[in-house]
Amino acid sequence: MMITIHLLLLLVILMISELVDSGRTDWSIEKNASFWRDQARVSIEQALGRKENTRVAKNVILFLGDGMGVSTVTAGRIRKGQIKGQLGEDCITEMEQFAYLGLSKTYNIDYQTPDSAATATAYLCGVKAQLGTIGVDGRAKRGDCLSSSDAHVDSILDWAQKRGKKVGIITTARITHASPSAAYAHVPERDWESFDGQNFNANHLAQGCRDIAHQLVVRTPPIDLLLGGGRRYFYPVTTFDVEYPSIRGSRIDNRCLIDEFWKGKYIWNMTQMNEFELGTSQPLLGLFEPSHMRYESDRSQSGDDEPSLSRMTEFAIEHFLKFDQGFFLLIEGGRIDHAHHDTKPRNALDEFVEFDNAVGQAKRVLQAKGVLDDSLIVVTADHSHVFTIGAYSSRGSNILGFGSLENKNVSDFDGSPVNIITYGNGPRSNSSRNVTYLYSINMNSTDYLAPAALPMNAETHGGEDVPLASYREAIG
Repeated sequence: MMITIHLLLLLVILMISELVDSGRTDWSIEKNASFWRDQARVSIEQALGRKENTRVAKNVILFLGDGMGVSTVTAGRIRKGQIKGQLGEDCITEMEQFAYLGLSKTYNIDYQTPDSAATATAYLCGVKAQLGTIGVDGRAKRGDCLSSSDAHVDSILDWAQKRGKKVGIITTARITHASPSAAYAHVPERDWESFDGQNFNANHLAQGCRDIAHQLVVRTPPIDLLLGGGRRYFYPVTTFDVEYPSIRGSRIDNRCLIDEFWKGKYIWNMTQMNEFELGTSQPLLGLFEPSHMRYESDRSQSGDDEPSLSRMTEFAIEHFLKFDQGFFLLIEGGRIDHAHHDTKPRNALDEFVEFDNAVGQAKRVLQAKGVLDDSLIVVTADHSHVFTIGAYSSRGSNILGFGSLENKNVSDFDGSPVNIITYGNGPRSNSSRNVTYLYSINMNSTDYLAPAALPMNAETHGGEDVPLASYREAIG
């Protein structure tokens, strides 16, 4: 029994940096054993004092970090701390403060390493499916309209609406993209976002299928709140974008879906969102970019009239709390994934930081309104990426930079410096390893491409398990 207690204490000590956010700028205080024992004691007392919440959750928020594998969480944690001027490694993310933590398998029924379409079907509909398919079970074959007609599955958003709850979707990607669309659409091909004549064409229409944008606006009952990007998918090619005059709509059916079908309020910038009267019963559709929303690194510096994920989260919760029936809200940090595919670590980690900020914002708003104990917040990912951190870097090393072990962290083959962040595959595998060139690169730039081991036009997903965190017990 004493051995078991000592082992438990050891595990708590080893994990303590995940439980207490010190905000330290140096680690001198950590040299003494008493520091770790004191932290362990506090953590154990907090765990033993935790009381089970047996109240049925009235409000449910599912946060989805697209492509947010464990290595992204670790690197993102360090990045978040270093943005604050801290060492970074002992920073505590919002999601790590949740009481219940675990891992989730991600495979599709036909693929070992999954995509975001079939994984969205899994976590939103409870059904694993074939790669590239959305809102259908495994009988649907990718790209085959006829195979999907009897394979439709309903989602947690459907279930919430049937119970009379308000429902909403927020994403930094297109609102018709793979992850959010599994909440409302049924297609055997994730690229059928619009009737563009290429991905989705007249043959598919004749077979009885409809594009994702069309399914969204004709849905009955409508989704109460939709905030994201992708407005060109709702407009005909003859229409120019309201914000970017050189960009046209994508539809060849000469239909403006918003004007023709959408029965609620439509907005396209943050000013309009802030002017929207909270508690208004009409549905709200906000599309802030022609395609995906801007990377947070760019948005925060541009001064554009585009909301952050944190602001959209705050807005949606405050709006839904004006009603009495409770709500379900899907919130996706969609561009973590896009930055990883481009092997742009600065963008990927800044997207993670803002995603984590949104998690914290949700908790604070619910707490301020006195309904946190009536709410279930779950944070997870759909898949990971072949993204790694390592290189024996010293404590507090710039997560975007080179390893620095005794200034000898260089390649055994050519003497070049070793990056802390690398990718297993991607577009920068054959770049120069010239030492002078490598030290001249600005790795803090949003345009910086991290090195990749194998050459590919785009980096791929990873197949390992992904993190899962819940603020409270799931009772309902």
